[in-house]
Amino acid sequence: MVGLWNIIRGHNSCDLLPIAVSLCLGTAVSSCIYEYEGDCIDQLPFTIENDWQACPDASPEGIAYIFFPADGGEAWRFDFPGRTAGKVSIEVGKYKFLSYNDDTYNVLFHDEGGYESYEAYTAEKDLLGAIPQDERGSSLPRSADERTVGCPDMMWSCAYCDFSLWYDGVRYAPYSIARADTVMKYSPDFVLTAAQRQLTARYRFRIEDIENLSGVKSMSAALSGMAGAMMLASGRKEAYPSTLSLKASIIDQTTAGGEFHTFGIPGQPSADNTLSLFVVIKDGRRFCYQFDVTEQVRSAPDPMNVCLIVKGLTLEKPETGGGTGFDVAVDGWETVIVNIND
Repeated sequence: MVGLWNIIRGHNSCDLLPIAVSLCLGTAVSSCIYEYEGDCIDQLPFTIENDWQACPDASPEGIAYIFFPADGGEAWRFDFPGRTAGKVSIEVGKYKFLSYNDDTYNVLFHDEGGYESYEAYTAEKDLLGAIPQDERGSSLPRSADERTVGCPDMMWSCAYCDFSLWYDGVRYAPYSIARADTVMKYSPDFVLTAAQRQLTARYRFRIEDIENLSGVKSMSAALSGMAGAMMLASGRKEAYPSTLSLKASIIDQTTAGGEFHTFGIPGQPSADNTLSLFVVIKDGRRFCYQFDVTEQVRSAPDPMNVCLIVKGLTLEKPETGGGTGFDVAVDGWETVIVNIND
C-alpha cells in the first residue's frame, strides 16, 4: 500500500515549507513542525527530483525517501505519491540516501542496521499456491534444502553513499557504493536528483508444444536456485538459493506459462535453476515435470528481463471409464525429468 501522504505546512520567517510526515520502519524518524518563529533553525529545505531515464515506463504508486545520518542518529523518511517527490527539510550535515517504491504488497524489509543492511525479502509460501487444497496431495517433489518463498513486486530504487546538506547547497555521490572514481555532484539550488533504477527483474516462462493440454484440471510452477532477498543499497543478493512459488496458466491449446518478478540469482549461484510444472489432470493424477533452465537464466542477454522457453511436453491423458485399476485417492506426485528441445 502507498504510505500515508500527509504534508505538514508550517510558517517561519522564510516561506511556507511543505514537510512530508515521516513514517518509520523499525527506527524512529525525525521531523519538524514549524509552529513558532525560530523553530528548527538547524534545518534547511531542499527539493528531491526523480530521474527516470533508466526506467521511463516505471509507474510506482508512491516512493519512500530515507536519509541516514552519518553519525548514526535517527533516520529521516519522507513519502510522496506517484513518480514525483517535492520539497523536504532536514538538519544540515552528512547522510546516506536511499529511496524505493513503497507500494509493494509481497515485499518485507529488514532495516535495523541502516543504509548498508537495509534488506528487502519475501516470506515463505506454499509451493502449490495456485492448485486447490484438495488437489495438492502429499509426497510433493521439492528442491533439496531450499526454502520456498513468494515473488517480490516490481521495485525501483536509488541509493547514494554520500549526501551532504550545507548552507551553500547539496552534494551527493551518484553511486550506491563508494569508489575511487566517485565524483560528487553539487547543486547550489538545493536540488537532489535521485537516479531511479529497476531493482527487481521481470521473468516470463513458456512451455510450448504441449500435447494433451486439454486434459489439465489445474497447474502451478516453481523455479529453484533463485535469490529470496536483496540489499537495497548495494543490490547484493541473498547468498542462499531459494525456490520461487509461481502461478502457471494455459496460454493457448499447446502452451502454458506465466510471468513474475524476482530479485534474480544469488551473487555466487550454488544451485541449478530448475523450472517445475505441477499438473493435476482431470482424473486426479498429479505430475511434476522438471526442466533444467540454468543456462537460460545465467546467460540471458538482459538479466532484468528474462524469458525462459522450453518446448516439447507430452502430458498423460486422463483415464476414462472403469476397469483401469487406477485409484485417484493415491497420494504422491510422479516426477518426470524432461529434456529441453531447442
